Amino acid sequence: MSLSIRNAGFSARSLYLQAFPREERFPFLFLKVLALRRSCLFVSYYADDCLVGISYAVEGPEMVFVLYLAVSANVRSRGYGSEILSSLKDLYKKPLTLNIEPLDEDAANAEERKRRFSFYERNGFSNTGYLLQDSQMTYTVLSTAEDFSVEDYTKALLGLHPFGMKMPEIFLQ
Repeated sequence: MSLSIRNAGFSARSLYLQAFPREERFPFLFLKVLALRRSCLFVSYYADDCLVGISYAVEGPEMVFVLYLAVSANVRSRGYGSEILSSLKDLYKKPLTLNIEPLDEDAANAEERKRRFSFYERNGFSNTGYLLQDSQMTYTVLSTAEDFSVEDYTKALLGLHPFGMKMPEIFLQ
């Protein structure tokens, strides 16, 4: 399996809107503008000219924060998500960190949350023991770092929150 990578365009917007609920989305134009910075990478992944996924990553000095990763619904469970993560690991050569909805047996999407958590575990991520609380949601923080550093994580997050504006709260579970 070999993916080609392109700058995120209109097709990425469609997948972005389908994959993430409104309360989890930054405005698309905001993402595109931030992606003009060297520390941000917003790309689409294609297999034979078919869009299979997108990722949005923010590079900090010691860690990369993966804000978004999505695989098109019609090609899920074919290894594309793992290949995207592998390409990000190869590109950055730094620990990757990301946020997911916490496991919650009572959540309407409890099974989806379990599958997502298992997917990331299979791809080298582990629960850091930290939660991130933004204005609307609480997330579990996962990372490939052997020794997770909240300071490194915060520095990576600054790429999305210039000058620390509207920084989310990070705390132990």
